[in-house]
Amino acid sequence: MRWVHRLFLLVFVATGWVHLGCNDAPEPAGKTEPREPAPPPAKPPTPVRPPAPPEAKPEPESLVVLAGGDVNLGRIAGQSILKDPAYDPFVNLAPLFGAADFKLVNLECPLSDQNGETQSPLNRLIFTGPPGGARVLANAGINVVSVANNHAWDYLKPAFLETLDNLTRAGVGFVGGSAEPGQQYKPYVFRAKGFSVALFAVTHIWNQGPFDKHPGQHHVAWARYDLLHDEIERAKREHDLVLFSYHGGGEYIDVPMMGTRAFVKAIMKAGVDVLFGHHPHVVHGVSWFDGRPAFYSLGNLVFNQHKHYPWTGTGFLARVTFRRGAAPTVEACPYRIVGHTPTLFSDADKEPLERSFRRHLKLVSVTVGGTEVGEPGEHSCMLLTPPLEKQAL
Repeated sequence: MRWVHRLFLLVFVATGWVHLGCNDAPEPAGKTEPREPAPPPAKPPTPVRPPAPPEAKPEPESLVVLAGGDVNLGRIAGQSILKDPAYDPFVNLAPLFGAADFKLVNLECPLSDQNGETQSPLNRLIFTGPPGGARVLANAGINVVSVANNHAWDYLKPAFLETLDNLTRAGVGFVGGSAEPGQQYKPYVFRAKGFSVALFAVTHIWNQGPFDKHPGQHHVAWARYDLLHDEIERAKREHDLVLFSYHGGGEYIDVPMMGTRAFVKAIMKAGVDVLFGHHPHVVHGVSWFDGRPAFYSLGNLVFNQHKHYPWTGTGFLARVTFRRGAAPTVEACPYRIVGHTPTLFSDADKEPLERSFRRHLKLVSVTVGGTEVGEPGEHSCMLLTPPLEKQAL
């Protein structure tokens, strides 16, 4: 029986050991009861931003072109230039000139050194400005001049070529004439405010006899549509805008001649955006071709004229503001000429002068299809728009 006793004792000891090992064994030093892992901290809510206000669309870039009529820096003006290098006949137009991006005028005289002579002693209709006239134009901020007119050859070919040199040295562009034969019909190209612009200039009148028999035909652009058509079409393909300077018509009469009307109509139908006319020395009307204006005559700008033709003493600057994707804004900005200096309307005479000019421009425009002339604004500028019903003649 001893072996049974031993077996019982062995089982008891083994059972107690197992129980002790499972429940009462001392915890090893430094060991702690395992814990559940802490939950990650909650993320703060993402702030909801208010929608950004729509960006204001920038105003479309605009190009302001200012065009003037006949400028004669010979005669008395030429003597003033010789006496005073700082002489500036454009000074009273500074408010308009300073706000324009591009300025062009018709230069109605050569600029040549004739030993102090600024008018022929034999013929008062032959005149020249001195070389300093180019500096006067540059100081006024004029960018380009047309040299295609009936006075271009007043002092013959040497003076004409000298004129081009003087303009180039002063940094003033020219169009409608060239030193190299055959290049006179090429446009003057300029880029400003994101626009590429081509400008043409021609004359329809010549003082030295039949143009087609005169040596000037190789250097000065004549109003020949057959020589201009291809150039205009090319310019329309290559540039944003095409402008045209036209010198022609009858002097001192209020309506354009039939030849002028026919030529202008052809040019505008070819796609010219704006035509600026001069030579009559008086204001003519404004015509419209599918919303594109043709100024038949801007009148005089710097020119001392006959007192018995009242409207030779009043002219206007054509101001055209171009914007992409929109019709141009077209304005007439009138002035009166004191001596040979253009001066904006002012003082007590301002309102009567504005009324007179507005009435006159509307009246003479009737003969070429009509134009609406708005109320005068700053510097007496008046908004021009096509007639409500009638089309250009």
